Amino acid sequence: MKRKSGHASVEEHPKGSGLYRVRTRIGGKLKTLAGKLTRGAAHALADAQASVRNAQELREGLQLQTFGVAFMARRAEQGVRGVRKDELRWNKHIAAAPIGKLAVSSLLRSDVVEWRDKLQGMEHRSKLKLLNLLRVALDEAVERGILEANPAREVKLHKSGAARQTDDLEGILTPEEQGALIKAARLRDRPAVVFALFTGLRLSEQWRLDWSDLTDTAVIVSKSVGGEAAKSGKVREVPLLPPALEAIAVQRAFQRKGSILFPGQRGARRQDTKSPLSFPTWVKAAGIKRHVTWHDLRHTCATSLLAGWWGRKWSLDEVCKLLGHSSIAVTERYARKLNETLRLAVAGTSGPTFPVFPGGNEKAATMQNRSIQGAFVKHRSQVQVQQSAPVLTTVGGEQEGNRESATPAAWALALAAGRVISRRTVTVTAIFKRRGKGVA
Repeated sequence: MKRKSGHASVEEHPKGSGLYRVRTRIGGKLKTLAGKLTRGAAHALADAQASVRNAQELREGLQLQTFGVAFMARRAEQGVRGVRKDELRWNKHIAAAPIGKLAVSSLLRSDVVEWRDKLQGMEHRSKLKLLNLLRVALDEAVERGILEANPAREVKLHKSGAARQTDDLEGILTPEEQGALIKAARLRDRPAVVFALFTGLRLSEQWRLDWSDLTDTAVIVSKSVGGEAAKSGKVREVPLLPPALEAIAVQRAFQRKGSILFPGQRGARRQDTKSPLSFPTWVKAAGIKRHVTWHDLRHTCATSLLAGWWGRKWSLDEVCKLLGHSSIAVTERYARKLNETLRLAVAGTSGPTFPVFPGGNEKAATMQNRSIQGAFVKHRSQVQVQQSAPVLTTVGGEQEGNRESATPAAWALALAAGRVISRRTVTVTAIFKRRGKGVA
């Protein structure tokens, strides 16, 4: 019986015997899978071989973009945090890229490197998240037998990209800018701005809050919405500063129904990654010309507490606990930012326009000249003491009869004195002639 090309064939062998064999090509050679079978058993074996072959062809021809659909679905079922963001990243930067049309089983490290190099106009951190997402996906492909090894495992991003990226703390607001932004915000949204600024909550954490999460003096951050837990994965209690408590009181006056603390315009829960649409307008109205995001309110909260802009200076450990950082090392970058700001402030301060020492410039210059003259006398005496030593080594390390020269230290002192004093030329020769010595 003739079957589709590449599939097993059923032949009566030997002819007229009523027994059949199943043959197929393996590695380019025609081989017998089984012989001396009944006709029904032979056809069943051929069909089974075709089914296995089709599955293998399907596996080998599975494109990365198609594999990603099932990969994301499995992550959602497992309750992986941030799966919705990952799905958006995958569809935009991996599935839509040329690498997405390649078969997973055929992927090479060079394919991943080429894809990485085409990630232009993107921050280093965003590139790193994409690369890690691809690594996890291909790790699963290895577990399922589609790949032998993960071609993205050893692919890395150049560190210079991290050094060149824009400082993500440039959006920190000074106390004056904080007040201007609060004033520029729409009255209805002003409590949300104040609450974000004086609690340091992440955008998603703030939008997930319900009225039931509030206590008299704190807010409990533990809400899970859409199967996604808070970023830290832990329940934490955030104490409320007086401005945050005042923001809650104002919000109560605005909102008379509903369980959501800061709902959207229609009363529904806001999207985790969406700040108010008018926020850039408020920033511009506040006279702030640089780029500022809602997340910068969290950075501003940490910096303000460390700098003591709101009163008492907080320690790194206290700010770390308030913001829910994974370690104090994360909080330290705000301290480094403060040090850099202080350094730039000092560099940009030239001093007052009025003279600091009125009429004292000439006297100061005279005192400076006397100091230089005194330094020369001290250096000359040191050279003479070294010259009076019993044995002097020449510059080249040799002695030539009575022609001796000073040690390297003496040469350095004499030459330095010769450069400092402008009215009187002092050389090594002059110094040693006064002692009655000759200099080579």
